[in-house]
Amino acid sequence: MNKNTVAIRPSKDIRTNYAQISALAQNNPVVITVNGREDTVLLGYRNYLKQQDYINELESKIALYTHLADAMDDVRLGRVCDESVVFQEMVTLLENA
Repeated sequence: MNKNTVAIRPSKDIRTNYAQISALAQNNPVVITVNGREDTVLLGYRNYLKQQDYINELESKIALYTHLADAMDDVRLGRVCDESVVFQEMVTLLENA
């Protein structure tokens, strides 16, 4: 999807030229105006799915970076313990579950 190209069409074109608007929206977002003001953006379905995948990827990265930052804070502040203690606690929790 080319982020720099946006078609702008009046709302009446939806009723009269849907096929043309739909074809435009497959390649680039189409801004629909009402009374000359931007109102709605149409996006082709494949581009919508790509956008959603990209958003999900960014959200996953943010979550990972947040966990890493928290872990770095724990190390910096000395909130750490030996891995053998952690594993023993996990085994105990599993055995008592």
